[in-house]
Amino acid sequence: MRRLALMVSVTALVATMAGPASAGPDPSAPAAAKRTCISGAHTLSPPGAHVYPEMGNAGYLNIRTSVHLVYDAPSNRFLRGNHVRLQIKAQHCLNDFSLDLERHSPDKVNGPDLRVRAVTVDGKPATWRFEQPTYPGDPNGQNDPDPRAHEASQNNPVGGPGDNPLPPACTPEVTGGDVDGQDGQQCPKNKLVITPKHPIARGRTVVVKVAYTGRPGTHIDGDGSTEGWFRSKHPKGDGGFVTTEPVGTEDWMPLNNYPTAKPFYDFAETVNKSRTAIANGRLGAVRTHRPDKQFPHGSRTFHWRTNQGVASYLVESSVGHYDLTSRKGSDGIRYYMAQASSLSPARKRANLRVMRQQQRITDFQATFNGPFPFPSDGVVIGTPPASFEEEMQSMITFAGGRIDLDTFNHENMHQWWGDHVTEGGFSMTFFKEGMATVGEYLFHARRARAQAGGPGTPAGRAAFQRSLVKSFNRAYASTGEIWTGAPSDPTPATLFDGGTTYTRPGAAYLALRQILGHQRFVKALHFVQRQYGFISEPQLEAAFAHYLPTDSTGCQTRLADFFTQWFDTAYPSGSEPTLTGPGLHGEGFYDHGHTCL
Repeated sequence: MRRLALMVSVTALVATMAGPASAGPDPSAPAAAKRTCISGAHTLSPPGAHVYPEMGNAGYLNIRTSVHLVYDAPSNRFLRGNHVRLQIKAQHCLNDFSLDLERHSPDKVNGPDLRVRAVTVDGKPATWRFEQPTYPGDPNGQNDPDPRAHEASQNNPVGGPGDNPLPPACTPEVTGGDVDGQDGQQCPKNKLVITPKHPIARGRTVVVKVAYTGRPGTHIDGDGSTEGWFRSKHPKGDGGFVTTEPVGTEDWMPLNNYPTAKPFYDFAETVNKSRTAIANGRLGAVRTHRPDKQFPHGSRTFHWRTNQGVASYLVESSVGHYDLTSRKGSDGIRYYMAQASSLSPARKRANLRVMRQQQRITDFQATFNGPFPFPSDGVVIGTPPASFEEEMQSMITFAGGRIDLDTFNHENMHQWWGDHVTEGGFSMTFFKEGMATVGEYLFHARRARAQAGGPGTPAGRAAFQRSLVKSFNRAYASTGEIWTGAPSDPTPATLFDGGTTYTRPGAAYLALRQILGHQRFVKALHFVQRQYGFISEPQLEAAFAHYLPTDSTGCQTRLADFFTQWFDTAYPSGSEPTLTGPGLHGEGFYDHGHTCL
């Protein structure tokens, strides 16, 4: 969640996409390479995309990333020795390829100030440069000389009809609250283009090392909110708190910044001796080092490791004074609990009462989603006033020093939806936010069931069902922006709107549960969890269609209409989808018993 307040193998995690060559092959390369080598495209977004179209990089698969941070918390700076190593596999013969790294931003105070110092490919020095993106599918190539091909916009085309007829090349970093006022500004040079000494042959795996130093920071989004590396100042010089949806990871490390790029991650984070580094996965060794020039009072290196792919916006790396504990649950999962040491004893106790319910929440949600997909789960509560909580993979972040149960259920549901099965692109954000909203609905239904007699009683089961019906009917009675924007066609400014991205898709899933029946609905959820590492809208809809009780042409057509109404249609004010589920407000899906119209 990002609030204001058939299993895919690792070698198939990123769609193949490459643009026209923008640089010639090395003259010393074989003749065949000269004919066939290309430049990796500077985006993974499809042509026509207008929600972060600049993000991602094609031509290779990122298999594993090792993050080696050397971070001084009091100065909020990465020091000498700070670097990342990316193991990549070329999908084409590559003359060059790119990563995403925002070195500077319009926010001179909280934005990043980073400097790349060296790049190597398999240990050999490589050259690098920073370029602007162009719009996806630009027929003139990545270095299109037309400056209009490198402009920012919320919409396609840039600036509306008659201004710039081209699609946007990037999303504007909105300042001053005017989401359209910066349409047409030039995109920043955030593409780190790396040229190895010799082309990388198709199918070859290499290790790319990028050494960099400077200040990490936050990214300004298309709705004016910020995300990334928030400086923690309680106490002064405490460190950083990371929450990065949808693109803020590029403000503290170079990466392939697209949801479907899901490498495994290792972390070796060296920080001041009095600080704790928290990342994704499971904590391994913690090594203490003697004082040196960079850390006069000594340092510690924290080793975290994942063995599952992590989407670009879910990479966690918070550093500061944290109380960190863990326990192994009866379900075999390692549960981590971390909260800022500066919080009051009373606030810490209140937070712990909620944090300790994570296994209970996980076990309950597993009855719908299937087995928990990761060997660990956890929470880190920081003090910076970030504007949202986030489902960082296996280490959920809560800002502002506190945690609440509603949001906790939402974010933990994301570990299946968004984390394990990731959206196939930014316009699919509604898919996982809707499912996480169902996590909140299920939480309230579970409470109602307990109050009515428990899960094993008829009264409890009836109360559970009534609660879900009530949640749907309340959403269906909503007015305004919940219906006037299509969930599958957001702008950057509306990507995280509560009605279109959260409430409406969440209600659609409740209606699907009524249409399929509870057991078939759960089977569909399990199927998606088994089958996909990331998912498109047609794949999602086909998965639910497979579990229709009546598999007739009429029912399949009616279900297709249902998805069009709920996911893809923007309605005029006062209108809403008509197709719903049995027992819900609106027009029932079935007519004359189980005969579809």
